[in-house]
Amino acid sequence: MDPIRRDRERKVVEIVRHFLLTVQTFRQHQEKYRQGSLCFSDLARLVDDRGQSVFFVLKENCHSLFRRNECPVSEKEQIFDLTIGTLFHLAMKMREDLYQLEFYGPKYTELDKKGDGPLDRKNLVHQFKGLISRAQNSFQEGMDEMAILLEEALPQFQDLLGEHRENALLIRSLLEEKDFLQEVLGKDALAGLFQNLYGPRQAHPYRLAGESYFQSGFYAQATKALSGALEKMPADENLLFLNHLSQALEQFYSFAPQLALKSLEKCLSLSVGKEVLESYRAVIDGVCQKIQEKFPGRRKGDQHRELVKKAKALQRQLEKLSPLPPSPRPPNPKKCVSKTSR
Repeated sequence: MDPIRRDRERKVVEIVRHFLLTVQTFRQHQEKYRQGSLCFSDLARLVDDRGQSVFFVLKENCHSLFRRNECPVSEKEQIFDLTIGTLFHLAMKMREDLYQLEFYGPKYTELDKKGDGPLDRKNLVHQFKGLISRAQNSFQEGMDEMAILLEEALPQFQDLLGEHRENALLIRSLLEEKDFLQEVLGKDALAGLFQNLYGPRQAHPYRLAGESYFQSGFYAQATKALSGALEKMPADENLLFLNHLSQALEQFYSFAPQLALKSLEKCLSLSVGKEVLESYRAVIDGVCQKIQEKFPGRRKGDQHRELVKKAKALQRQLEKLSPLPPSPRPPNPKKCVSKTSR
């Protein structure tokens, strides 16, 4: 895959994860505020200007990918970036308000309790009281606005996912974070997202993830994802082929060559498209060859003799189903002699 595209896909995964973390963290802070226990140090986990908060990372990733990137950016991506930027600055204003309330408010209150004093101090205390009152109102309004805007950002979030529905790394992340997704977006959130993104093609995201896991060498995860695809389309022989193949690789690298060969046998018994078979031909042939190299089975009484025979038989079967392209003929020396060299 193109490294630029790969990097973009990874950044999208980070944006999606940090958006969900931001929603979750804000809701936790909102509950603390209702209980009267929210502190400035709590809010630092949500938003800061030093790059340590989930909101800061989300904002920077969005700007990097959707604002400062040379690649084309869709209108939906631009709108999502603007929304996140607006929310970040609103959260920063709330942070300043809470700082005033927590660190300056008690000092102003103490001065106010002293009562008597010079007129200029009384006037100053009066101004301080007004500032604290405005900060209190501003913080309350900010919490309310944040809650509304974050809820309104959820449809935009789904639009963003729609723009990247073919991002296999994203689908892998959503599958792996299924519980977290449901915690933030509600029960059956993953099923709902897949319904919105893929409609009747419900097997597609699982296949995307399965193929991506397979290419990355995560064969157990590939098998699990492809099994999810087969639950949606149990009669799809291409899916069955990929599922058996991922099992074969998992078994081979788990030192179970006999099981691996049985899985490969199931692969070759299916009627799959030529393109699918050609894509994985070298993988199947490679497993059979490695089994022969690791378990020679040359002697008559060798317990691995049948294993080697089976591997060779599968290679012959594979050759019949998907023959190797003919080797190019060496050029005729006579025809390659140039006129000037005669």
